[in-house]
Amino acid sequence: MKIRDRKSKWRNALGLDQIIATLLVVLPTIAFSVTFLLEYWSVMQIDYKLKVIANMAADKANSSKDPQTEFAGYDQTSALIVTANKICPSNSKIQTPLVPTNSTTAGNIDITVAYSFNGSYIDTNITTNIQTFSFGDQNMSVTLTCK
Repeated sequence: MKIRDRKSKWRNALGLDQIIATLLVVLPTIAFSVTFLLEYWSVMQIDYKLKVIANMAADKANSSKDPQTEFAGYDQTSALIVTANKICPSNSKIQTPLVPTNSTTAGNIDITVAYSFNGSYIDTNITTNIQTFSFGDQNMSVTLTCK
């Protein structure tokens, strides 16, 4: 009887094969999942920042009388660009000079903000676009790129 008790205890215990399976399968899967989720969180934060920049630029364009001329004159010292540079991901800067063009739809202001993200698992160009009606019936389309 004592021999059977010992065998049942050994069968219920964690064996070497379970330990190896845990080390080779479960732990790398958990490590990959955590790093992938952290990278995905970074992408979502970048997307949020680009949306804030697009919203600021659309408000600025909509409040000006001639947004195409005003945006074309922006350089790195302009108030909108300085503020946008603080928000751009990974200490990147808005690429200037800006080249606004006519929007494809009359009376629309079309702002696109782009950023290229290179991560361990996710490599993508992230863009956000905002279209708003112009209060002054002006057409403008511009792409802001954080580089």
